[in-house]
Amino acid sequence: METKRWRKLKQNLAPKNPNIASMSSDTQILATFWERGKAQVIDTFMIYTPILYFFTYGVIGNAQGFRDSLWAPLGAVLLYGFIVALFLRFKKQTPGKKAYDLLIIRENGKPLTFSFALLRFFLFLCSGVCVIGILSPLWRVDKKAWHDLILKTQVIKKEKIIEVN
Repeated sequence: METKRWRKLKQNLAPKNPNIASMSSDTQILATFWERGKAQVIDTFMIYTPILYFFTYGVIGNAQGFRDSLWAPLGAVLLYGFIVALFLRFKKQTPGKKAYDLLIIRENGKPLTFSFALLRFFLFLCSGVCVIGILSPLWRVDKKAWHDLILKTQVIKKEKIIEVN
């Protein structure tokens, strides 16, 4: 008797469909502003900082030359956007988002293409330039920044699949 009730409880807790993109929006747990921010800090240190170091000392040769260059900062940002777009295309998450179990999905269920992910990155930069665009998840119920609103994407928490033994 006790074993049957336990199995039934585990079955009710296990997600019915592990495909996150096909779940309805009311079953998805949205990422908070703070989780997104911490994930961005990790991405900055893991991806962008090594790129800046490479461009500064590997390509230009010194920090003053990097600061004086017009193309080096632009090249670093473009390379960073390219790498982020690759991560989003193939994994739906960057290393920082993986650390907090966050995924980026499209509302219509379509997969993230490379060009779509690259566009999202550049709109993220635009949201960051006008600070209000990047801070909008603080007061919005749907926790979306401006680039998420424009492209109809969501940052959600990845569901843990409970294994029933």
